[in-house]
Amino acid sequence: MKLYLTTLREGRNEVSETLPPERLGLDDEVFTEPVTVSGTVEWSGDHADVRLHIEAPAHFACDRCAEEFDRPVTAEAMVQVLIQDPPDEEADDDEADGIVYAGRRGTNADLTEEIVDALLLEVPLRRLCSPDCKGLCPYCYTNLNEETCEHVGLEQPAPDEPRGETIADKLKKKQQR
Repeated sequence: MKLYLTTLREGRNEVSETLPPERLGLDDEVFTEPVTVSGTVEWSGDHADVRLHIEAPAHFACDRCAEEFDRPVTAEAMVQVLIQDPPDEEADDDEADGIVYAGRRGTNADLTEEIVDALLLEVPLRRLCSPDCKGLCPYCYTNLNEETCEHVGLEQPAPDEPRGETIADKLKKKQQR
């Protein structure tokens, strides 16, 4: 998302844009629909304080039961855009710690990296279809959210898994039976 500084009025400005995930460099298997960015820009002539609300529909596979589900990912970002060149120690990295340097003659500021960083920080590490997901039976791979199996309540450990076998591999074997 580019912020065109020459179009801003002194004071508060509203901004809004819908961006395709591929334009932001996001994984198109997770982020399948456009990302909505809206917010305000406080412009004072030599710098802008930007506050953004970011919302993106996302598609995940549950870490416990492997069922696919959709859930929105929302994030907030605060960015300060400065109309100056970056300090020498940051010459290699134009954007650092929520600051975007537009240069002394800058007419626009690219907020894409800030938007992507804020959004990715809100993607859950543990992706669950619901907080009380029961997962798969470790013996027969039955989805315990949908039905029970004869293994429920067994106290012996689950059989060892061949190294590298994924849940998807286990589910394919179950379907072939």
